[in-house]
Amino acid sequence: MADTAIPQDLPMDLPVIDLDLFRTRPHDDLEVQAECKKAAKALIAYGALVLHDSRVADADNDAFLDLLEDYFAQPEADLRRDERPELSYQIGVTLENTEKPKCAVDEPCLRVIERLAPEERPLDISAHSPDPKCRFFWKMVEKPPYETKFPGLNAANVTPDAPHIRERWGPTMDQWGKSMKNACARPPSSWDRC
Repeated sequence: MADTAIPQDLPMDLPVIDLDLFRTRPHDDLEVQAECKKAAKALIAYGALVLHDSRVADADNDAFLDLLEDYFAQPEADLRRDERPELSYQIGVTLENTEKPKCAVDEPCLRVIERLAPEERPLDISAHSPDPKCRFFWKMVEKPPYETKFPGLNAANVTPDAPHIRERWGPTMDQWGKSMKNACARPPSSWDRC
């Protein structure tokens, strides 16, 4: 475990993992192994990482980022029209400081965390602070051929009303979602050996 030790002073930028290495080289390649360790450290330290996949067009990335920047630059009142709390925020926007981490208030979960070795525990959640990030849920699934008892699964995606956003929204979100799914849907066989 020594080679996955996490430094105390972490940089704020998420590590970038080169997916092309996994797709093009054998699993025992030294660079592939180093990238595996880098990915493991990122997940341990941040719970997230950035994947670089050369199959994803820079234009798609730029279009997605531009769209989300335009969207979240709107007044809060406009954003709130896209909230769906009655569907547990499983579609549409969730604004900052809306959700609290489950384990911050769930006693069984807190007991599990207490039993973990200190280096395996998540960051301190004892402050019970709501999540400071904004997000937007856009479902990337095909509707099943049957009705479900879960309203969130039946609900249509939310498309913002703002004219400068509305026309770009669906196509851009779908294209970016397809790019993400293609990058991760069939992970290279070398991943299971990391």
